[in-house]
Amino acid sequence: MAHILALLMSGRRKGYTAGLWQAAIEGAKAVEGVAVEAVHAHDYQFGPCISCFACIRRPEDYCVLDDDMGRRGEGALFQKVREANGLLIAEPVHMWGSCAQTHLFIERLYPLGWTGELSGMPAMTISCASNQGMQHLAARTLARWCFCSNFRYVGGLSAHTAFYEEARNRARYLGKKLAQAALKDKEERKLLSDEEKWLAYMDKPWNALLPYLENLTRGTLRAEESLIEYGLSQGTFQREEARQCLERAREPMQRAIAAWRLKDYEAAQRHLLAASALWTRATWLEFLEEDVIRAKQPSVYRPLPDEDESLACSFQPTEVS
Repeated sequence: MAHILALLMSGRRKGYTAGLWQAAIEGAKAVEGVAVEAVHAHDYQFGPCISCFACIRRPEDYCVLDDDMGRRGEGALFQKVREANGLLIAEPVHMWGSCAQTHLFIERLYPLGWTGELSGMPAMTISCASNQGMQHLAARTLARWCFCSNFRYVGGLSAHTAFYEEARNRARYLGKKLAQAALKDKEERKLLSDEEKWLAYMDKPWNALLPYLENLTRGTLRAEESLIEYGLSQGTFQREEARQCLERAREPMQRAIAAWRLKDYEAAQRHLLAASALWTRATWLEFLEEDVIRAKQPSVYRPLPDEDESLACSFQPTEVS
């Protein structure tokens, strides 16, 4: 059986969000060969990541915190995530955005980013608002977090209670899609390379193109004002290997901006992927490897364009019983 982990992030077990969650579960259960485990996240104890970076130095130990998302891989909720072939996250909209419980959960998936285990796992999301709305803002945030977690994004429902019955039908439909994707995941998890992920999210509620262009250009959308040029001109990077990465990043950064201005967004995304991977490597070498994390950059995390990505997910986790 393919296994879907359906997480309710709302504190209200019988509220509007829970109703949409149940509808999505109904849709998933209608697909033969799929089992759904319905979990109320508030039944588990876990807090924020404390930035100890133990999971990077020893990825086989996972998280060392003594709670349900830690215990060196033995935490109850952590194990459920590892066993899943698909993930459903249903949350209420709080303060015009995603709720705190969802943020905590996603943040604590951090150790699995270094093993590559979750890369390509299907995921769907539900964001439910009942007053002013802003469910679309919350849905974009969840899509962004799915991107950062390397999930294969099946779809997201941004719902308001004013259109509740319509939303329930949509939830059932997405639940069915998630179940079908989970069956394929059970046969073989198809890992997402960086390029596949960045291009796959281009038509999703959130994609990395404009936010990352703004990030690397310090909000100017000008290559000559980029963090790359600033790092080189100001001498803030001392390690030769790091400076070489910045030098290599110059051309794809310029090409990304040029393609974006021409509205050739796919080309812009490809060039930006190369520039951002080189920027990531440079900053890891200069600021993280020796002073903060005290470990080399894991192969699964932002490999350079000329590196063999078949090595990126070489970690083989222990089977969870």
